[in-house]
Amino acid sequence: MGPLLNGLTVTAISCLLLGTFHWTILLSLLLTLVVTAAIEAHVTPDSTTLFAICHCLRLAAFLAIAYYLPDAVKNGWWTKSLKPDIWRWYFGCLSCVAGVILCVPVGSNVIARLISRFTNEVREYDISGLAEGGRYIGYLERILVMLLVLINQPSGIGFLITAKSILRFGEIKDASQRKVAEYVIIGTFLSFGWALFISILTQKAIGHWIP
Repeated sequence: MGPLLNGLTVTAISCLLLGTFHWTILLSLLLTLVVTAAIEAHVTPDSTTLFAICHCLRLAAFLAIAYYLPDAVKNGWWTKSLKPDIWRWYFGCLSCVAGVILCVPVGSNVIARLISRFTNEVREYDISGLAEGGRYIGYLERILVMLLVLINQPSGIGFLITAKSILRFGEIKDASQRKVAEYVIIGTFLSFGWALFISILTQKAIGHWIP
């Protein structure tokens, strides 16, 4: 999917979900998405630094839109056509879904890019497992972290870290596999750190709509 088509698709979906058709918002979203996607596609697409810069630019643009047009959503279709209790729950659920997407699949992509510089260093060791085992373990741990934060039981996260440490480091019995151990530690902390960060933001977003 090309940058323009990708930008149009995301902008259209955002318009429908938020229930607003504000030209400033739509043009800002479209330009930001198209420009950053084109940069990623044509300027060293595998660069982690460029990936981070483009996503920071997108985030900055979204925050600027929210700052300068704070009432756009409240003046949109959903808030005018639905009862207050219903549209508040709608946006609260939308915030939760967005948080899960950011925490789980997006988090997987972010973490993979952040540890990519270390991946080649551990290829020499036989650490193979299930084809998608590591990915699904990451999905599950971040989902559990988000669940514990949203139900106000963050103390359970310590149990998750301990359990994963015992299970993963039980596989590393040779002192020469120190690189593997450090690789696992880095990936684990990145995964839990990302999950905590997104979960807290999601909790704040839900609380804004559903006090």
